Amino acid sequence: MLEEDTFSEYYLCNFNDAVPADDLPADEQLRQLWTGKELWTVQELRQIITNWQNKDVNETPTQLLNSFLRLFFAFVQNNCTGPFDKVADCKQMLSQLQLEAFEPQEQLKASGEELNPNVKTGELLVIAREILRGLLEAYPASKVLAVWNIRLICQHQLIMDDLAASLYEQFKAGAVVLRPQAKQFASRELLSLLLLELANGYLLFHRSEMASQVLDELCGHLQVELKVEGLLGVRTKFQQKPLPQLCLKVEQLSEETTSSDLPAAADTNRHTKLPKLLLLEDDTRLERIRFIEPKDNDVMTLPSVLQALVLAKVKQLKRSQPKDRLADEQLEPYTQTLLYQENGPLQVRQAALLLNCLQESGQRRTVERSWKQCEECVKLLDHTEEQQSLRSRLSYGFAAHLQPIWHVQLQLVDLLRSLGMTKTALDICLKIHAWQQVIDCYTSLELRHKAAEIIRQELEKKPTALLYCLLGDAIDDPQCYEQAWLHSKKTSSKAQSYWGNYFYRRAEYAQALEHFQLSLEINTLQESTLLRCGYSAMQLEKWESAVKSYLAYTHLEANGFESWNNLAKALINLGDKQRAHRVLGEALKCNYSNWKVWENYMLVAVDTSHWDDAMRGYQRLSELKQHYLDQEVLARIVYGIAKQHQEAPCPLLIKRVVQLLGQQCIQHGNESLVWELAAVVAATPLKKAERLVKSYRAYTAKHLGWEVKAQDAQKALDLCLEVAELALAAVQEHAADESEVMITSTLNSARLSGTSCLNALRRAINVNVPAEQQEKVDLLDKQIAELTQVVQQRMNTQRSV
Repeated sequence: MLEEDTFSEYYLCNFNDAVPADDLPADEQLRQLWTGKELWTVQELRQIITNWQNKDVNETPTQLLNSFLRLFFAFVQNNCTGPFDKVADCKQMLSQLQLEAFEPQEQLKASGEELNPNVKTGELLVIAREILRGLLEAYPASKVLAVWNIRLICQHQLIMDDLAASLYEQFKAGAVVLRPQAKQFASRELLSLLLLELANGYLLFHRSEMASQVLDELCGHLQVELKVEGLLGVRTKFQQKPLPQLCLKVEQLSEETTSSDLPAAADTNRHTKLPKLLLLEDDTRLERIRFIEPKDNDVMTLPSVLQALVLAKVKQLKRSQPKDRLADEQLEPYTQTLLYQENGPLQVRQAALLLNCLQESGQRRTVERSWKQCEECVKLLDHTEEQQSLRSRLSYGFAAHLQPIWHVQLQLVDLLRSLGMTKTALDICLKIHAWQQVIDCYTSLELRHKAAEIIRQELEKKPTALLYCLLGDAIDDPQCYEQAWLHSKKTSSKAQSYWGNYFYRRAEYAQALEHFQLSLEINTLQESTLLRCGYSAMQLEKWESAVKSYLAYTHLEANGFESWNNLAKALINLGDKQRAHRVLGEALKCNYSNWKVWENYMLVAVDTSHWDDAMRGYQRLSELKQHYLDQEVLARIVYGIAKQHQEAPCPLLIKRVVQLLGQQCIQHGNESLVWELAAVVAATPLKKAERLVKSYRAYTAKHLGWEVKAQDAQKALDLCLEVAELALAAVQEHAADESEVMITSTLNSARLSGTSCLNALRRAINVNVPAEQQEKVDLLDKQIAELTQVVQQRMNTQRSV
C-alpha cells in the first residue's frame, strides 16, 4: 500500500501565488505544474496518450498522476476557463492517434443523457478518467485522489445537457469517502476549499439543503458568520431621505481562530488581473449604495477562501429561495461585496459578475449594463493576456463554480432575447449549436420552418437523439421521437421525455405518462419531466404515481409552491392528510401570499385537528381576501377546540380562538353564526348571553319573514330560550369584573328578545303550528315571566340601596 504522503497535497493544484517555490516537493513534474510557464503542451499530451495506449508499466504513481493532471487541465482549458487558442492543435493531435474506441459521445454518456455538442477534445477527459480509476483502485485511501475524483465527476456533469442520476450517485459515493478524510488535511485553507467543492457539487446537482449543511460546517470551521444588516443609505443621486439598505458583514466568532490565519487575497492572487464591473452611467441611480456612515462604504477585504465562501453561499441562497425581485435584493449585498474586492481569484470574480448580470437583467436602469457585462465575460474567457494565464484562471477555480463557455454564452442569449435582439441571439445559438434556443428564436421571428431546415442539415452531418427530438418538435411528427429512441439503442431518456411531451401538449395524458415514466426510469433527475409526469398522473387520478413524481421534484427544486400543493392534493386523495398538512406547510414557505395554498392548508389543518394552524390559515386568508368568511370552517374550528378543551384544558387555543372570533364579529357583525360561535367559547354565562342576543338580532334581521317559516322560527325560539337560560344562570355564576348592573342589563335584553320573538310569532298567521314549536313558545313564555320577575326584584333592590 502506498504511503499516505506519497501524493503531496500540492497535487491538488489550488494554485496560490503566496506559495514559495522552495516549499514545493522535489518532484520535478509537480514543480513544473506550479512554476512553469505552461501547465501543458500539445506535445506533452501526445506523449502521455501514446504511453497510455502502449500500457507503459514503468510509470510511477506520481508520473501517472501528473499525466492525469495535464490531460484534465487541457480539457478544462479547452471547455471552461479558456483561452481556447490550442483547441485546433489538440483536435488535430487526437485525430492522428486513432482514438475511435474512446469516442466521448459514447464513453461519457450517462443515464441516457448525451454530451453537449460544444464539448471540445472530450477524449482527453475519457483517458484522464481511465488513468484516475486505475490510481484509485491501487490507492483507495489517498485523499488527494478522492478530491480529484469529485472534481472529475463535477466536470463530467458540467458538460452534460442535463443532470444525470448516475453521476449524482457517483458524487454521493465520492463525498462519503472524502468527508471523513477531510480532517486529515493539515492546512485550514485546504480543508476549507475541500468543503467548498463539496458544497458546489451538491448545488450542481440541485441539492440545496445538503449544500447549506456543508457551508454551515465550513463557517463553523472558519469561525465566521455571514450576516446581512440594514444600514441607512441612499441608492439614487437625488434621494434626500436615507433608507435602510442591506450590507454584508463577515463577522469573526472566535478570537482564537481568525480569518487572518488565512493568506490575504493580495498574496494568493497578486498576479491575477480581475475584470471590473462596468460603470452604470445612469442619470438617477448611483453606481453603489452610499451609506450615511463613511466607514460602512469601505468594502471588507476578504481572503480568497472567504470570497469563494461568499460566492457559494449566495449561489445556495439563490437556489433555495423563491425567484423574485425581493429575493434578488436580499442577495445583492453578497455580490456587491465580491465585485469590489481589489484582489482575489479570477473564477470567483467571473462568477460574481455573471450572477450580478442575472440579478440586474430584470431592472430597467441596469439591464443595459447587464448584457454588456455578460459580453465582457464571454470575451474574457478567450483573452490571452499574460495576466490571465491558465494557472491564474484555475486558482481556487474548483471552489468557485467553474462553468463551460457555452453556459456563459447561453446567459448572454437570454439577455439579448429579453431586450428584443433576437437575431443577434440567434447568431450565437447557431454558433454554439443551441438548437432548442434556435427553434425559440425562429419561432419569435415567425420563421419556424427555418429551424426544421437547419436541424435536418445537422442530422445529415451527425445524427443524435436530441436532434431527432428537436426535429419532431419543429414539424410535430411523433415518428421523429421514435427514431431518436431507436438511434440511442433505447437508452435516451430525452427521447422518451420529448415523446411524452408530444402527447402532453395534446392532453393525451395516458400515453404521455407511459413515456414520462420510462424516461424517469433511465434518469430520475429531470425536473420538467417529473412535473409533467406528476400532472399527468393527477389527471388520470393515479395518485401514487403523482406522489412519487412530485416528491422527487421537491427534492430537486424545493421552491415551487405548486409542486408542494399538488403533492398535498395527491396525498389527500390517498387519505394521508397528516402528511399533506406538513407538505402544505412547505408550500407556504415558497409562496406566502397565495390564497389557494392557504385555503388548502387551512382545510387540511381542520381535517387533521391542527387547530392552531387552521386559525393561522383563516387569519391569513382574512388578510389576503377582502370580507373573507367561511362559516363551515369557522364552526369546525370552534367546536373542535371546545371539545378538546373539555377533554384536556388548552387555554392558549381558547385565547387564540376568542381573538379570532372577536375580529370576525367586528368584520361580520351581521352574521348570526359568528356571534353564536363567539358564545360557544365565551368564558362566562353573561358573555355567552350577550353574544347570543346579538346572534338573535342578526338572525332575525337577515332572515326576513322568519316568523312564518317553521324552520327559521324554531331557530329563533332556540336562541331566545338559550339566552334566557344563560341570563338566569349569570345571576348565580359570574366573574368578579361583571357588575350587578351588567347582569341586570343582560337579563333585560334576554327578556326583550324573548318578548319580541313571541310577539312576532303571534302576529304571524300560522294555521298549522307544529307541536314542538308550540311547546317552545309555552316554555319561552314561562321564562319571560321568570325574567320579568327577577328583573323587577333586582330593580327594587337597587332602588332601595
